[in-house]
Amino acid sequence: MPLSEKSLVLLNHLKSIIPSDDSQDLFKNTFKEILSNGDVYKIGEIEDWLAANMGENPSLSERILNAAHYQKAKYDAKNPLKFVQDSCGCGGDC
Repeated sequence: MPLSEKSLVLLNHLKSIIPSDDSQDLFKNTFKEILSNGDVYKIGEIEDWLAANMGENPSLSERILNAAHYQKAKYDAKNPLKFVQDSCGCGGDC
């Protein structure tokens, strides 16, 4: 499932960022907001977006990707896998 339009808008704001000490917090907050909006991304999707939009600045891309990994790991730790109920309710293979 590709990134939603709202998530792409948030990511596009990162293109105009001038790297500074405060930018890491902005990157983390961007990915935190994406996840809180219910748009669970795959790291591959972020890598593809970075390659298409941030190719001229590999160090900035790496910092953004690190923030994406960090927030995704925190999100996954707080939201463990949900188990699917069996269809008949007996707990066995039906």
